[in-house]
Amino acid sequence: MQTKRLKLSEPLQLFENEDLETGIAYYVKRFNGVNDEKLVATLVEIRDVCDAGLQKNRDEKKEQNLVMPGTQMEKIVTTNGDVLSEEKRHKLYYIHYEGMDRRMDEWVERERFIEKAPAGAVLITPEVLAATGNSNADAKPQMTGALTRSQRRIHEEFHHMQKSYDDMDAYTAKLEKEHEQRTKVKNIDRVVFGRTDIQTWYFSPYPKECHNIERLYVCEYCLAYTPIREQFACHVRHTCTQTRPPGQEIYRNDDITIYEVSGVNDKIYCQSLCLLSKLFMDHKTLYYDVQTFMFYILCEIDRSGSHLVGHFSKEQLSENNLACIMILPPFQRKGYGKLLIQLSYELSNRERWIGTPEKPLSDMGKVSYRSYWWWILIDAMEQVKDDTISATELSHLTKIAVEDIVSTLQTMCMVKYWKGQYIVRTNKRLVEHCKSSNIGKPPKVLLDTRMVKWEPTVRRDQLNGGVAWEIPGAISSR
Repeated sequence: MQTKRLKLSEPLQLFENEDLETGIAYYVKRFNGVNDEKLVATLVEIRDVCDAGLQKNRDEKKEQNLVMPGTQMEKIVTTNGDVLSEEKRHKLYYIHYEGMDRRMDEWVERERFIEKAPAGAVLITPEVLAATGNSNADAKPQMTGALTRSQRRIHEEFHHMQKSYDDMDAYTAKLEKEHEQRTKVKNIDRVVFGRTDIQTWYFSPYPKECHNIERLYVCEYCLAYTPIREQFACHVRHTCTQTRPPGQEIYRNDDITIYEVSGVNDKIYCQSLCLLSKLFMDHKTLYYDVQTFMFYILCEIDRSGSHLVGHFSKEQLSENNLACIMILPPFQRKGYGKLLIQLSYELSNRERWIGTPEKPLSDMGKVSYRSYWWWILIDAMEQVKDDTISATELSHLTKIAVEDIVSTLQTMCMVKYWKGQYIVRTNKRLVEHCKSSNIGKPPKVLLDTRMVKWEPTVRRDQLNGGVAWEIPGAISSR
């Protein structure tokens, strides 16, 4: 759709005096770090806040001393107990940018709204605005260039692509809409965790006293939480004696360590971990029923202790070797996610089980897993002497489930169904093409399996008449 440009002669004052309505799409200014962009956003909620302490950061997500009371409050009270008059009340607007992940949703001020958007308007490429807030007639949309079909497949494989309701089946779309309605507004703006102050992404079902607050304070060791800064400071200085997660340390390599924590033995800690994780995960549903899960906590080590940076959970005796995975935003893009994925497969290997992550994968989870699967599969296919191999044989070589192999290799048309089984093309020319396409790169952080101090209490091949299989050393030792 062609972007409608505002004429410089159009009076914006008329629109600025209009009342904004929830559920209506508007053109909104957003700062991308370099320029102002004009994007389509739907107004989700309107709230009164107090002007006291408000720092007007027009377009950047900086720290704000905001008080965001619930919509049912008749009075607005400052931190020192003064009741503000009607003149001192200030409105903020919660918006969702169409075509973008909900973690980009934010509270904005009235001046960010440009005009109503026409029905069905979605801007795939944002229009760059002049500093005045009007459209620049000379500005051109940012173009990424035409992609070949092969390049487009690879791009979608390794980049976060938000799925629309039209791309889902009717039942999934219904569930997605219900979930979005329940969690449409973030209830916590920022979380102070250890030495980091993090902008949250999504709604999390913390107790009501923690809703609609500027900051939630969470202890990085025991995960106790409070919305009151003074209580948090007292807890850190005088109450909390922990310097690491509970449970058993099962991996340590240089300044990285991983602990195994039981949902039965450390129920409160695991519940608090799930609540914290939900602030950065859109579709996490496990909050309180943690007794059947094990949690693997990844930490960075220094002299003061083990500092949590991420984790994955795993349901005991499930066919899935991973249920949920989360890396805190300040520690993303360091290879920690793939390190945890490697560990999940190492654990299922030791259980004598070909594991698979719980489905469906989130959009970001799919990107991480596909990258990992390509790395393992390409390395294994380079060792295959023939031009073809069955997906079942490749599964036993790599310890990746057949369904994951098929879904991964279909992107490059490397698998076909023939005589009741899937056949994978492994000729050297095709494998080299995949490597030259910059897929299958090794993770930034490799798991040293010699450092994994863990053995299963029960092997899967000894349950339900299962069949044991060999673990080829050249591949499983990664």
